[in-house]
Amino acid sequence: MATVFLIGFGHPDSMRLLEEMKARSREHDFRNIPDSPGEPPQPGDKHSSVALIWCPRSVEEAGSLIAQSVANGLPTVALLHDSVPPRIDFSGGHVELSFAPTSSAEALARTELVLARARGPREGNLITHGDLVIDPDRYEVRLAGRAVELTFKEYELLRYIAARPGRVFSREALLRAVWDYDYFGGTRTVDVHVRRLRSKINDLRYQFIETVWNVGYRFRSTGEPNDG
Repeated sequence: MATVFLIGFGHPDSMRLLEEMKARSREHDFRNIPDSPGEPPQPGDKHSSVALIWCPRSVEEAGSLIAQSVANGLPTVALLHDSVPPRIDFSGGHVELSFAPTSSAEALARTELVLARARGPREGNLITHGDLVIDPDRYEVRLAGRAVELTFKEYELLRYIAARPGRVFSREALLRAVWDYDYFGGTRTVDVHVRRLRSKINDLRYQFIETVWNVGYRFRSTGEPNDG
């Protein structure tokens, strides 16, 4: 079980997010840290402790809170309200930034991400198809050694279908599996995300995601370069 130190929580929006996170995950021990001067939380074990910061709107204050958390050896997730990120020395620790609005699913995913980075790589969890490597522990994707930048939902969609190569998924099934109850739109959003994914991992050599007409999509089971 991971200990999640809550810093800056108290605003009604932050408390709603916290309740949603608690409902989604029983594997975390959430501990509130008061907004008062004093010693910051000390990690009992860097492999199972993380700071989740509800950052103030001031970029300078947010940067100070993040820097203090990192200085104390805590992997840190910062929930930002300003569209301008604070200046942070990322070399000093594991930091994830999330810009409002942040869902409970994304907050938990970023929490797991910084914890996984602190724990180090686990080779057995990699999803590999030819030159495409998906690292669920680090939320990273590489193609022929090159990092592929994906949004959170693009990554979740890719991870889901790549873990089940050759299986055909309808748009409705993908919408339920990847978007869950956080999304109330139509299936067109699946097409949009598949198109974006293809633009990032498909080219003349690779065709990982195939369209099955009148049904949906599937991930090529061979993981080999396109022969066509």
